[in-house]
Amino acid sequence: MANRVLILGASGQLGQALKAEVAMLAQPTREIFHFISRPILDVTDSIALQHCLQRYAPTVIINACAYTAVDKAEQESAQAWRLNQQLVTELSLYAKANGAALLHFSTDYVFNGGQTQPYMETDKPAPLNQYGSSKLAGERAMLEIAPAGLILRTSWLYSEFGHNFVRSIVNQIRQGKPLQVVNDQIGSPTYARELAALCLKLITAAGFAERFANPVLLHCAGQGQASWYQLAQEVAILTDSNLTVSAVQSKQWPAIAKRPVFSALCSKQLLQHSGVCLPPWQQSVAACLRNIAEVK
Repeated sequence: MANRVLILGASGQLGQALKAEVAMLAQPTREIFHFISRPILDVTDSIALQHCLQRYAPTVIINACAYTAVDKAEQESAQAWRLNQQLVTELSLYAKANGAALLHFSTDYVFNGGQTQPYMETDKPAPLNQYGSSKLAGERAMLEIAPAGLILRTSWLYSEFGHNFVRSIVNQIRQGKPLQVVNDQIGSPTYARELAALCLKLITAAGFAERFANPVLLHCAGQGQASWYQLAQEVAILTDSNLTVSAVQSKQWPAIAKRPVFSALCSKQLLQHSGVCLPPWQQSVAACLRNIAEVK
């Protein structure tokens, strides 16, 4: 019997990446995919959400919805918590009651940046802002309700889709604008297309729901670590730009929300658990830039 996969948040960066990767799957597949975007469904409307779930009766739900505007979340905390915690609660309850599996995404911002080694799943979360707090609450809700499924914590997503750091740097390079980039925040840059492909590999493998009958939380990010400055430098080098990239301190770019100075993730447990992982971040940036060149 074919899996019925419902992907929520299809118009977001990760949702578009999933759609692009589904289009590349070998045909025929055992899965039937349904992509749901905001114009079709307001996921904050609980009644409409339940109607959608009942209509499609998914065996696998991929939740690519999230409130990701880190600074705005400080002023719109209710909206952030509605998407990042309450939606996850509702999806977890549905999945638990109907025997579906849930694949959900979280963030490196559940950590406070107080260490210098990449964070493991066993490290204690201590978010610094509303975004991180709401995402951590979503993780805990899913783990407590315990539907079959998987939580993937990821970091610094970018792609050829939507608004993200790598696309912004490419646009500034094309316009010949000088670049000043923060060099005192460290993370694990992650290409959304590769994250999407990894997720599809997991859910299309035989026995996904059985393997994750009890929900598992794993880190899934590009291998290695970099500052925003190093990431921008890599983009400039790979695009053969002569533009100078200048390093600046975070204090020169005041932000409403406090961010961890170090939030790189260690994804070794994912490799040990499932035999999959993402490439080194430098390799992934090169792959993304090739795709950006194709869609410009």
